Amino acid sequence: MLWVSYGRLSKEAIQGMIANPQDRSEAVGKLVQAYGGKLVSYYFLMNGDVDFFIVSDIPDEKMAEMNLINAMLVRAAGGIESITTVPARTAQDAVEQMRKAQKMAADMVYQAPSQT
Repeated sequence: MLWVSYGRLSKEAIQGMIANPQDRSEAVGKLVQAYGGKLVSYYFLMNGDVDFFIVSDIPDEKMAEMNLINAMLVRAAGGIESITTVPARTAQDAVEQMRKAQKMAADMVYQAPSQT
C-alpha cells in the first residue's frame, strides 16, 4: 500500500543541510527497505508548515511498527520535529470507503453530539 509521510525538519537538520548539502533519499530509502518497503518519491517543500513529503510503498502490517520506531529513532536523532504518515488511496479505491461510510450513516452507527 502507498503511504504519504510529511513533516517538519528541525532547525539543526536545516543548518546541517546548509553546512553539508546532501540528498537524504538514500537514508530514507534504507529505513523504508528495513520494513520490506520501497521509497517511491521524496520531496522538499520547505514552505514553513511542511518541509518534506515522502511517498513509500510499505506492507500494511508493518506500518504500526514503523510509526513507533520512527518516533523513537528518527525523531530522537534530532533531524525531524514532526512526522505524520497516512495511507494514500486512489480515487477509485476511495469509493469502497465511501460506500462503507454510507452504510454506517444509514445504520446510524455514529451521531454527532446534541444539546437535547
